[in-house]
Amino acid sequence: MPELPEVETSRNYLKQTLLNSKIISVQFNVLKLRWKINLDIKFFLNNMIIIKIDRIGKYILIKTSNKKTLILHLGMSGYLSVSKFNYKKIKHDHMIINFERKNGEKKKLVFNDQRRFGHIDLYDTSNLNNHFLIKNLGIDALSEDLKIDFLKKTFSMKKTTIKTVLLDQKIICGIGNIYASEILFYSKIYPLKKACHLNALETTLLLDKIKFVLTKAILNGGTTIKDYKKPDGKVGYFKQKLKVYGREKLKCYDCESIILKIDINKRATYICPQCQKK
Repeated sequence: MPELPEVETSRNYLKQTLLNSKIISVQFNVLKLRWKINLDIKFFLNNMIIIKIDRIGKYILIKTSNKKTLILHLGMSGYLSVSKFNYKKIKHDHMIINFERKNGEKKKLVFNDQRRFGHIDLYDTSNLNNHFLIKNLGIDALSEDLKIDFLKKTFSMKKTTIKTVLLDQKIICGIGNIYASEILFYSKIYPLKKACHLNALETTLLLDKIKFVLTKAILNGGTTIKDYKKPDGKVGYFKQKLKVYGREKLKCYDCESIILKIDINKRATYICPQCQKK
């Protein structure tokens, strides 16, 4: 599913394309994705100006001139695309926003989600932190507020595996299954190690590798495993730079040991048994 780097890549493109554009109309082709869609969104957004495009964790936040925020979550298979105004709808296009740029050019923002685990909602910008999907999110993985003291304190109270803690969006938001495996490999930490057993050096290294891996992935346009595409239609190229994820039975790039796949809470986890010793 799209994780922080894919969502941030999409946000950056939308910021370049949609900012200061006027929303002409909004079209919904389904009544429900993961949750029911409020169809009144199209009335609230009609003729509004897009004034800011933010992100927290895996959520894109499109803020408009009437002090509303369009909340988009791409789910497991979703992606956004910016297309020409004469674009013809295809299967799984669930929302289409027609907009006009400041130069008069008209285009469409399309939300496509084959598995329909995504979400679309509209909320008052001033009260955004109280939205039911956002209010319980932890610190964004690329936020300057994610500091070593926070991790040390949090990990000391967690008897679950470090892989599980990295995936807990209530602690750190934005990291999913792909990047958790990569971050732990770069940190040389065994994924089944309990978070409370990490020492100060391991915790410091983990924080550094969270920032390093996610930033590197963004620079490469994210990771396309199956469905994800950037809004310009291109795929993300970080897949070619993955060290362990999806490389079961292949040699480790660092030591030539064979990459293993293990299950942690029914999630596939990839490790190098030599680089990430128990």
